[in-house]
Amino acid sequence: MTRRTLVINPLGGALLHYRSELVSVLRESLQDPLVLEFEEPSVSHESRYRWVSRYIKSLMIARSRQRRAPGSTAIITWPVLGYLDLLLTAVVLPNSWLTVHDPVPLVRAVGYGKLARSAARTLGRHAKIIVLSHQASDEVRRALPRATIRVLPHPILEPDLQRQRPEHTVIRVLGQYKADRDTDLLRSIAAEHPASRCTITGRGWPKVAGWEVDDRFVPEAELDDLIRSASVVLIPYRRFFQSGVAVRCLETGTPFVGPSDSSLSDLLAKRPDLLAKSSAADWLRAIRAAIEVSEHEMTSISALARRRAASGWASI
Repeated sequence: MTRRTLVINPLGGALLHYRSELVSVLRESLQDPLVLEFEEPSVSHESRYRWVSRYIKSLMIARSRQRRAPGSTAIITWPVLGYLDLLLTAVVLPNSWLTVHDPVPLVRAVGYGKLARSAARTLGRHAKIIVLSHQASDEVRRALPRATIRVLPHPILEPDLQRQRPEHTVIRVLGQYKADRDTDLLRSIAAEHPASRCTITGRGWPKVAGWEVDDRFVPEAELDDLIRSASVVLIPYRRFFQSGVAVRCLETGTPFVGPSDSSLSDLLAKRPDLLAKSSAADWLRAIRAAIEVSEHEMTSISALARRRAASGWASI
């Protein structure tokens, strides 16, 4: 028997793919998702005030739908106002889960300061939060010690392994630049791979020696093409909580390499040799291993991630 789950996505631009992943996994786990979605100001070109107003209206619509479907729950894909969202949902939509992707924001964000955390602590165990890694759970627990926190696998689409293996080695970095990106590491990697094509595609990146940098926002369809045509994709962060790019690599069967002390260890439990410690030498070793990964192995890794996601989200 299916049950209704309301999905509220206030980042209809940036989280469009994530929302598709979430809806797919909810359906796989015998849930009936209903999506309430709208775009963020950077996409809609409306004011932030209008964006928050749309959010509140969506919460109220979700509350009305819950009354018509007893036993249903709601999942909010992103906190519009950071931890202050917990105060808002406590009043407007109590039976809901707030997904906190980056409890310590990797870019400037509203609602994560001391005042917001202090206000959210007043809710105690009434605050219900979903995180996508144990690292994120630890940070949220420090901020909100009495909250109910669920650690769930990052949602993933049913794998579509139509990878376009390049004739020559192509090493890619994809996604927006953030201060926690390790550019020193990237320079070292490029110096050891002079015969490879090393490319960075994403908004805000500075020049990095040895890399072709394409500083722009990448549309969804093009991002999939860039992933499929890579020999290996790197996740070169010093600190992060989960990686949507890594999950998209699994969806397309493209190997990726990232830090060993991160959430990627769950995704690559069957191939820990694709995880690297902090030294450039260890990243180079992991890159060589990734380039040799067979399509059969990637199929197995992707299928396991899908099963884990469906099992985890079935309990929400």
